[in-house]
Amino acid sequence: MRGIGFIVLAAWALVLAGCGGGKKDEQPAPSPAGLEKTFERGPVKVTVRLDKKEPTIADRLQLELEVVSDEDVKVTMPPAGAELSSFGVVDYTTSQPELTREGKVRQTRTYVLEPFLSGKYEIPPLAFTFVRKGEPEHTLETEAIGIEVKSLLPEDAKNLDIHDIAGPVDLPKPPSKAPAIVLSILLALGLAAGAWWYWRNHWRPRQFVPPPRPAHEIAFDELRDLIAEDLPGSGQIKAFYQRLSAILRRYIENRFGVHAPGQTTEEFLSWQSRHADSALESRHQALLTQFLKHCDLVKFAELQPSEAEIQKTFDACKAFILETRVQDPQEAPAQPSTSTPTVATSDAV
Repeated sequence: MRGIGFIVLAAWALVLAGCGGGKKDEQPAPSPAGLEKTFERGPVKVTVRLDKKEPTIADRLQLELEVVSDEDVKVTMPPAGAELSSFGVVDYTTSQPELTREGKVRQTRTYVLEPFLSGKYEIPPLAFTFVRKGEPEHTLETEAIGIEVKSLLPEDAKNLDIHDIAGPVDLPKPPSKAPAIVLSILLALGLAAGAWWYWRNHWRPRQFVPPPRPAHEIAFDELRDLIAEDLPGSGQIKAFYQRLSAILRRYIENRFGVHAPGQTTEEFLSWQSRHADSALESRHQALLTQFLKHCDLVKFAELQPSEAEIQKTFDACKAFILETRVQDPQEAPAQPSTSTPTVATSDAV
């Protein structure tokens, strides 16, 4: 019984030794090209490898973390890149777990690191947690690994003086472009003026302005319209005389250039007496005087003319226009009208 108890105690001591202090085994002979250190605790072994022992500022470092554990042990690696902030992490990859010939499980994580400046760097301690089913969780922590990144400058580069930059150099002044610019502007203005003159005198379509209608044609059209209204037939004798007088006054203005519509009868007859050399003959002047005075009696003195007097007044207006109109040179001289058309007839003019 004592022998069996001794064996049990010895086995329990070995278990406690494996899960307790955490055995650390630093490799005495790193690879010539880089660094390699191994850390072991219980069923887990972690190997840290650097591909370069003395990198330069122009190099990239490859850091490899290899974890080998028993098949029934679950190992959790540290967060990717969390402890490597002093480097620039260019890339990292984590391999799938694989079974070795010894029946162990191996998994690796590889980092590509880039130092920012030359000087001393440190791969900080990295914590790996592992647990076996039915047992408490344990942690394996690696040691810090220091490396020095070499500069590419020579050893005496620190004594080199940096000279100030040279002062500003005056650039040669380009030749003045003012004369050429002024000449170009004057040439453009000359071309524009020439083009405008040519367009105005050759290209612009000339608008045809028809000659003004003769004054007698306008007056005859107005007389036709007046006859068509038949104002005397509806008892509007005063309105008829007002319209008839206005037609004759407009005709005199268009024909002789006298502002007759705006003058009273006295003003117009006074102008006529002062201009004895006017185009009106004496008989036309007498006819016009008699016509205007008769119209004033109807318009202002409430004279009630007979049908014969209305016809006579209309005929006098028509005869005055017909005999004083501007005649075509090939047309025979106008003769006084002897016909007496009825005012109410539409073809009286």
